[in-house]
Amino acid sequence: MEEEFDFTKLKYVLYARKSTDDVGRQPKSIGDQIAECKELAAREGLHIVGDPLTETKSAKRPNQRPVFTQMIKDLKKGIYDGILSWNPDRLARNMREGGEIIDMIDEGQIKDLKFVTHHFSKDANGKMLLGLAFVLSKQYSDNLSQNVKRGVTRRLSEGKSPTPKHGYIKDSERLYRPDGKNFELICNIWELRAEGTSYENLVKYLNDNNYARTTKRGRRIAITGQMLTDLFKDPFYYGILVQKDQKVDLRSLYNFQPAITEELYNKVQQLSYRKIYSSKKPTAAFYPLKKMIICSFCGSNMYVGASTGRYQRYLNARCGNASCRRKDKSIRMKIVFDFIYKLFAKGLNFTEKEYDKYYDSLSMLTDKKRQELTIELHSKQAILKKVDADLNERALGIVKLKKGSETWNINERKINKLSNQKIGLQTQIDKLKEKNSNPEAEQLNLEDFLNLSKNASVIVQSANAVVKDLICRKIFLNLTVDNEKVLSYQAKEPFATLLKQRGLLSCADERT
Repeated sequence: MEEEFDFTKLKYVLYARKSTDDVGRQPKSIGDQIAECKELAAREGLHIVGDPLTETKSAKRPNQRPVFTQMIKDLKKGIYDGILSWNPDRLARNMREGGEIIDMIDEGQIKDLKFVTHHFSKDANGKMLLGLAFVLSKQYSDNLSQNVKRGVTRRLSEGKSPTPKHGYIKDSERLYRPDGKNFELICNIWELRAEGTSYENLVKYLNDNNYARTTKRGRRIAITGQMLTDLFKDPFYYGILVQKDQKVDLRSLYNFQPAITEELYNKVQQLSYRKIYSSKKPTAAFYPLKKMIICSFCGSNMYVGASTGRYQRYLNARCGNASCRRKDKSIRMKIVFDFIYKLFAKGLNFTEKEYDKYYDSLSMLTDKKRQELTIELHSKQAILKKVDADLNERALGIVKLKKGSETWNINERKINKLSNQKIGLQTQIDKLKEKNSNPEAEQLNLEDFLNLSKNASVIVQSANAVVKDLICRKIFLNLTVDNEKVLSYQAKEPFATLLKQRGLLSCADERT
């Protein structure tokens, strides 16, 4: 015989939730959910313990809601007897957490559930109907995800994308068309970059010619060196549109006008690829922040190493670009780390609430990351294609030369260098493919995020070079420097989003 309860003596927790995956359904706001739940409690004489628990996170995947997780723990401890919520889909839209709730009902850890829109009874039929409600909630989430993906794929197959591109506007059919003078300027900077023009001079050229992209809200976005770095990797400008991990050739879909040829794109990729393969044996010295310091004058990666002073050695970052117009080729790394210490002290120590705000947009950020990885992969593949062509040309040409002659020796050294570059590029491509298959793998979970946020400042200041490097790579993508200071930085997610929310810019626009 089913045990009967005096529901007025039970302790209920009020739980309300709303997230971005609710848009299609237009569910009640959190405030409305709480109001209607309290009205139900008043009608039935239910006792609500404490303040309502709320969060703005998706219930599509398990173990993503810290407030819900803590509520389940408190129910198991007996702090609450039951849950009061607006609808079963507020509790779960995945079968793991839905099943856990039903198991806790069977074990007596949850003595009752009350919903505004759903009647629950603690018998076999009631638990079956509750399970069906969770199944229908999961089916809704899955369908919504599939429909969104199907719509994005269909629009991409038609050559349509929401992403704005420099030098292009969208016509009435949402297809990319040249944007008059802006288009001409973008074409020109590709040609200038292929000739070796520095990023600094390209930014000056565009600014002198009044180039600026305008958003839908009318805000003008001036071009920066970091924007050029992204632009010169994007195969869109010769006709390949990349969105997440998908690619489509616009030239085969409509009369799309490319800004450049594929040959020019490949040439610029190879020019930007400045990795030097040294024949020297690696030394035991470890230098932090390698490939993370960017020269503001030419956009090149700076080499981190020790100075060769007579009495005392300093850690420096040095620009190895012979055509760079820096006054001082190097900058003390102490300046860079002082900037990092100051930023950590000012901007970190994030809270769980701030992490929740970031995690709401995780799916969008993951899609953006996948798109960036795909573009980076396409860029590296273009460089490999050009290196492979050069290697084949030299390998066929050297057989016509006299072995041991000066010309033969020069070509042999070049062939060895190209071979090493080919091996290195293939390794990088393999790593990018692996990352692109699971871009979420690099995301920090809540516990790691809070620990890193709380202790980063103390750890980095007191740690050795290896630990300094490890922590900084968790937080930063790169830092851009001039002759005297750090001009700007790019942070990794979730730190980039959270630093922006605090008014601490994490992109190159900061110096503008």
